Amino acid sequence: MKRENKIIVKLNDVILMNEVIEKIYTKAYEKNSNIKIKALLKEKSIERCNFGKMLQKEIKKLDASVEDSIMSKRRYHLYMKSFNNLLQWENNRELLNGIYKIELLCIEKYNELLKQMNLSLSLCRLLIKQQDHVQYGLRLIKEELTQVA
Repeated sequence: MKRENKIIVKLNDVILMNEVIEKIYTKAYEKNSNIKIKALLKEKSIERCNFGKMLQKEIKKLDASVEDSIMSKRRYHLYMKSFNNLLQWENNRELLNGIYKIELLCIEKYNELLKQMNLSLSLCRLLIKQQDHVQYGLRLIKEELTQVA
């Protein structure tokens, strides 16, 4: 039971982080004028939204709910502040570098969760599938970085 609680805590953390990133990408989309970067941001925002919905289904399978405590609100604000700081950009290169860093942090969080014992097969598949999406996105960002001045 203790192990399952640890999984739920980590899963809630990933859900929270995902929500923040989705909002950040949406804000960045609205402020950016580069069509290619806007398309990337829109795609990433939609991907995050869909992933969040699937994560919430997984947490319901564990007979738990998405955490709404004071600690989760604090973590939410902490994520919001740190990710906003990463996306303080003067140009598109800095924006893409910030997105790249955020995506790397996500992969770390997914790996942290995947290391937990007794994860359901469906949750493992979901996390691995999302990691693949993120890694593909990282390749796209690298390509875009070579083209952006």
